[in-house]
Amino acid sequence: MNISEDELEQRLRAMFADERLDLPPPGDASAAIVAGAGRRRRRRRNLQAVTGAAAAVVVVAAGLTMVRIHTEDGTAVMSADGTDISVKPPENLTQGRPPQPSTPGPTGTQSIEVAAPPGTTTPKPSRPVSSHQPTALPSVSTGPLLAADGFGRLKLGMSEAEVTAQSVTLSEAQTGASCTVYKADGSGVPATASVVISKVVGLVVVTPDVVAHTAEGVGAGATKEQVLAAYPTAKDETGGVVAPASAAADYHFLLGDAGVAQTSLMSVNQDCAG
Repeated sequence: MNISEDELEQRLRAMFADERLDLPPPGDASAAIVAGAGRRRRRRRNLQAVTGAAAAVVVVAAGLTMVRIHTEDGTAVMSADGTDISVKPPENLTQGRPPQPSTPGPTGTQSIEVAAPPGTTTPKPSRPVSSHQPTALPSVSTGPLLAADGFGRLKLGMSEAEVTAQSVTLSEAQTGASCTVYKADGSGVPATASVVISKVVGLVVVTPDVVAHTAEGVGAGATKEQVLAAYPTAKDETGGVVAPASAAADYHFLLGDAGVAQTSLMSVNQDCAG
């Protein structure tokens, strides 16, 4: 069946105007709507309160990073990120007196230096004087004494006959072209020694079999430093050090791992040993 548009519109209007299609509101609808609106307002206020508190925390945290505290003497202490900086305002701000240049205060949180009154000077701590003084190297006096001119009764320059006249026995002769090496023993020497006697200039070398010590305190086990301390003009030679004993003789110190291992007395002018 075909109907016109006008008739269709009228039927629709009549259908929608039928009271059977109405949905009457419940009796508590007004109260429910008011309660819902109240809940929305409370949520909005709570959200605003939380936002405001968060902003306050941010402001307080930012303020704590730079705090200025004034002490009684006018010194301002500013803390930034846990580091304290003390700034003292210019002194002498009284009327008629120009301000004095300020000096930076101490840094750190443990101590703050109290400013001295104007016109006073703060004494500087004196530097402690070291009580350590260089000490001389200990001397070595073990073994017999090898003097600058000889060994016991033996004296440099003695002939073979003069040596034997000093209660010294010469043995184990090793004869060379101009000099002879002997083993010297007896009551005339403190210990057995090897000696070299020149046919021309006499006794020129004395080397005790045990390590002797010199009058300057150099003996068995003495270090090179001790030798140089006792004889500043000493010089190096193969295997050891040579030092002047007198104007006519030198000491020859043979150095080993443990220090001086042998000491010889040798004439400067001789034709036997070089």
